[in-house]
Amino acid sequence: MEIPANIRGLIGAVLVLASIATSCALMKGESIAAANIPAPDPSVTSRVSSATDDLGFRLLKALAKDPTQNTIISPLGIATAFAMAYNGAAGATKTEMAKTLALGSLSDDDINRANHYLMHTLAQADPRVQTEIANALWVQKDFPINPDYRTVCESFYDASATSLDFIGDPTGAAAEINAWVDKNTHHRIPAIVKEVDRGTRLMLTDAVYFKGIWSSKFKKEQTRPRPFHLMSGDSHQTAMMDQSGRYSYLESQDFQAIRIPYGNQSYAMYVFLPRKTAGLPDFIRSLDEAHWKQWAGQFRQDSGEIVLPKFETTYSKQLNGTLQDLGMRSAFDSTAANFSRIPLNPTPGAVLYISDVEHKTWVKVDEEGTEAAAATSIGMGIAAVKVESLPAFVMIVDHPFFFAITEQQSGALLFAGVVMDPTLTSGAR
Repeated sequence: MEIPANIRGLIGAVLVLASIATSCALMKGESIAAANIPAPDPSVTSRVSSATDDLGFRLLKALAKDPTQNTIISPLGIATAFAMAYNGAAGATKTEMAKTLALGSLSDDDINRANHYLMHTLAQADPRVQTEIANALWVQKDFPINPDYRTVCESFYDASATSLDFIGDPTGAAAEINAWVDKNTHHRIPAIVKEVDRGTRLMLTDAVYFKGIWSSKFKKEQTRPRPFHLMSGDSHQTAMMDQSGRYSYLESQDFQAIRIPYGNQSYAMYVFLPRKTAGLPDFIRSLDEAHWKQWAGQFRQDSGEIVLPKFETTYSKQLNGTLQDLGMRSAFDSTAANFSRIPLNPTPGAVLYISDVEHKTWVKVDEEGTEAAAATSIGMGIAAVKVESLPAFVMIVDHPFFFAITEQQSGALLFAGVVMDPTLTSGAR
């Protein structure tokens, strides 16, 4: 849905879009049709879902370069945050964003309807898996934003709108937003905003929360310490879960891979284990949307044993430089950015641009299943201007590996990451 490009700037404004892979207002059971938004063409939904995966793989490839830290991101959270930002972009900035986000020539209406459909589909995909989505729009009191932009956020992204006083009470505004974040992440991400600048005029928050119980739980009595071999050659004793059964499994000369389902099997975790202890960097270099689709079609049912480490870890990273390296340059340029479709009454000569992108994640994997949350904030400021059946396998995940959590029908990539050391509890800034 195109928004008229009738604005060129807004002095003193800061927009922060926070995508918090957390929980919220889109509760299971809510009808997709209830919003009176026509369902998108399935091919469009598939393209938007593939674009999310593609962005996630490219970001992970760019970020996962430190062999001493785990790197976990939420492609869904990041893509949703930027989809809302994209609705405010115009000109060359919009073109660059479309390329970086892999949206191609899709119209705004196609993108928004597909995202709306995916949000509701994911929330209802499996009654045994908790996937909740919420969005909120926080506006400086008496600050006018383009009503068409607000309508897009409300209609397609189910965003509620709340008036706050960023100028007179920035501490109180931050506290209210962080309380919403804390609640909607089930207290897994207590805050997304350290402090709110008095120049803030608008903040958007997007939340997705995931909690899945394995379709077949690991037995706690079979968990025991085993060595996990690090890239450095050292090893750490790590609590390893052990289970045998029939799984979707794939192996090649370079890796072993397994699909471990949650609930009614609409959601699953994929684990890819390179053959070589230090083989993860090479695997990540080969990871892209084309290979992902190829591999996904090659999994076959087989009997075997999976040994998987328990882990709980957080990750936090500023994404400014990474996104610019991926091609989203003008959006960060205070002299060239064009987000003219957001404010209602622009100040001539002022330029709204992205000043800061932060991403936070938290993931816990144990015998019961997986719980995960993530947060992305986008701050915007103003400046002037057929395979044969395989034999029974044994897959011991005892060195750095890649994992992904997906919804099977849509292919949506909720979380993806590399685990270099399952004993680490946090990642570097």
